[in-house]
Amino acid sequence: MKQLIVSLACVSVSVGSHAQWVGGGLYSTVLHFQACAFQNVDSGLFVYGANNPGPTSPATEGGIIRTDDGATTGGFYTWYQPNTNLEDIDVKVVAGQPLYMAAGHRSYSRSLVVRPYDFPAQPLGFDSVGTGNGQYYRAIRMRDDLVAFAAGGNNAGNGIIDMSTDTGATWTNIAGLPGHPVSRLHFVNDQLAFAATGGYSRLVNNGISLPDSGAIYRSLDGGMNWQQVHTSTITGFSDVAFLDDQIGVATRNDGAMLRTTDGGDTWVPASVSISGNYVLTSVLFRGDGTGFASAYRPDGTEGLILSSDDAGANWGFNFSTASFNHSRRIYDLYFFDDAHGYACTHIKPLLTDGLITEVNDQRTQAVDLFPNPGTNTVNLRLHDAGVASIQILEATGRTVKVMRSIGPTAVLDVADLAPGTYVVRVSEGAEVRSMRFLKR
Repeated sequence: MKQLIVSLACVSVSVGSHAQWVGGGLYSTVLHFQACAFQNVDSGLFVYGANNPGPTSPATEGGIIRTDDGATTGGFYTWYQPNTNLEDIDVKVVAGQPLYMAAGHRSYSRSLVVRPYDFPAQPLGFDSVGTGNGQYYRAIRMRDDLVAFAAGGNNAGNGIIDMSTDTGATWTNIAGLPGHPVSRLHFVNDQLAFAATGGYSRLVNNGISLPDSGAIYRSLDGGMNWQQVHTSTITGFSDVAFLDDQIGVATRNDGAMLRTTDGGDTWVPASVSISGNYVLTSVLFRGDGTGFASAYRPDGTEGLILSSDDAGANWGFNFSTASFNHSRRIYDLYFFDDAHGYACTHIKPLLTDGLITEVNDQRTQAVDLFPNPGTNTVNLRLHDAGVASIQILEATGRTVKVMRSIGPTAVLDVADLAPGTYVVRVSEGAEVRSMRFLKR
């Protein structure tokens, strides 16, 4: 019986000064960690699919791995089956117990959902529910403890969205999307939901398929009915995420990002400052409003994390795995809170080290902050003498002070802040500059 995913003795650390992502302890040369969900800051589940297909039976296996220490060391196999690929997972905490549901398929020929067989008595005891032949799931989201949606496609090349109203025990098809297999689902609230379709898919020997079209669908009635709000004849969409009920971003396979500010009615290109050929795989907004997106080079030489500090309008470089011998294919991102995030990748996942992950801004040196470390007051010298909005954020990403400055200098009162590390974020029009500050 499987017991433990091996942890490495050494932890790889990012060499960048702005992106605090490190290699986690979960490790396997075969597994592709596809997605994760956490019930609390330390305990969560990763779903995986192995090399598909591979030379041995373990290389076609999919399953669930449990961590109880934030993935910093090894984990435990909780459920697994051969010829299976689990691609997404979601969690709701119900009466103090975690309710997990995962979705995937058996070699793209039979869709399945993995759910607890005796909830709430055995919340981490799982069994699979086969929901249909000739189809597959790539996404799952729970609206509450009873209602859930799983989505993907079928062998005819169409998209499907299925619904369960009994905690995942039985499933009924509620939507068919002609020519548009679903890659991800996103619920903004109980009524407003979005589906990204036409996303990339992983092939034999880590190849990828890039469909030549895709669309974004929206539901205004809690997932019961879906209408197309945008379509692309270039390539498909891998994910969609919303900051609120008006502002959202969708990632396209070719590296383009589209943005809406009217709840999905219209979509326009966002600015992305990453060069070269890459596939965007996921996008999300953290609780503090910072946006993150994942990508990787089709040749497997580099995994990328992008970030946005202006509600998804502009996206820049945040982190690269090019210097690692792992994690060069990033499939999904997940944040439990503003300080604890995970990148689900090939071989071993990445995790944040509990500090704020900032936007990499080339103009940070245009601001001086002194003394640093400081005790009661800190001087901020701006090289532009205009009006600036200033925020001080603690390590979790929570804003603790907001002020405005007119002119080239400002004095920040930090006497009432607890000792620790903070980020001072200065906004002057469209320019955002950040620097780290240590309060003694």
